[in-house]
Amino acid sequence: MAERHVEIPEQVVAVDDELFVKIIDIDLERRRISLSLKQANEGQEVEIEAFDPTQYGMSARYDAEGNFIYPEGFDADTQEWKPGFDSQREEWERQYAVAQERFLAHKKQKAEAKVAEEAAAVAE
Repeated sequence: MAERHVEIPEQVVAVDDELFVKIIDIDLERRRISLSLKQANEGQEVEIEAFDPTQYGMSARYDAEGNFIYPEGFDADTQEWKPGFDSQREEWERQYAVAQERFLAHKKQKAEAKVAEEAAAVAE
């Protein structure tokens, strides 16, 4: 959860904090779970243009050939919603907005972690 091992999670996070972590181990015998903020924040910087809603909780369906299956009521040829599918469009837009919020929160977390890491390096 930090650059160093954390014995007391409250040193790094608080109850009701919402953040992205990577699950690195599940120990069923000891009923423990190991999480990593650092590993969740590692990797290439993702630009906003590269936003992929499926990586932030939005489901996607594909046919046997690997082609994306569009939501019911969406016309793939015109890239518009067909008349009469307002509830499907609204639900899709809601799911997309939630995924985008998660993406932006993750980007913010990564930026804050980078600033904290740089500050810790200067302090050493």
